[in-house]
Amino acid sequence: MTKSEADGTAPRAAEAAPSGMPLFYSRPEAIRAERHANVRVDLTPNYTFSRGSHAAPLNAVEFAAAARHYPIVFAAGTTPPAAVAVLGLRTGKNLFVDEAGNWQANTYIPSYVRRYPFVLARSEDQSEFVLCMDADSDKIATDEGSLLFEDGEPAEITRKALEFCGAFQREALASETILAKLSEHDLLVPNSGRFTLASGEVLTVNDFLVVDEKRLAALSDEAFLELRHADALTAIYSHMLSMRNWGELVRLEQDG
Repeated sequence: MTKSEADGTAPRAAEAAPSGMPLFYSRPEAIRAERHANVRVDLTPNYTFSRGSHAAPLNAVEFAAAARHYPIVFAAGTTPPAAVAVLGLRTGKNLFVDEAGNWQANTYIPSYVRRYPFVLARSEDQSEFVLCMDADSDKIATDEGSLLFEDGEPAEITRKALEFCGAFQREALASETILAKLSEHDLLVPNSGRFTLASGEVLTVNDFLVVDEKRLAALSDEAFLELRHADALTAIYSHMLSMRNWGELVRLEQDG
């Protein structure tokens, strides 16, 4: 999604890692009492795992909060449209996380990022979702952090992780329904950004979609009402307002 004219970095999908696994996850593993009785998870806030991502998936319910800090755009070639918060102007560089793994203070952190290292995945027989964790995460250990199980039963940390991931899954499904309306009404158009840094370097951000204001304004009253009933209007206007945040990314890139 991001390319630098100076270094020729190729764009990369924001919602998947090069391995084909979900972004950030390299070895999701179903959490089982018999296998993880002595496993601990350190949930001290640390987002080092996200430093190499210039974008993070976003659910529609998050748009209003995320629009205060990030440009919100839609990935090209996905059905329904997949929304992402743009975290940087260069592929593989998150401008909001420092070397110590701290996310920029007073800045909204996407739910997709906050749920790590946990995730819901289909069971082997595809009959249900099960709570998993990224077994390769630095947050997983046997000597530090909170136990996943106590006396053979899920500990509080595991119960809360299941609750959070369940809520995220429901929000993701609702987001698909809401954002599908943008395609149904043909509101999305290709867009790109070209930014010149103080050093003279030019960065080009491309391969994404935005809502076309003229198409939105040209909708019939019936179509506009349909968007309202689908709870799509808040997402649309939050997305449009978020476009002002490109300048903040330029500032962070230059300061960094």
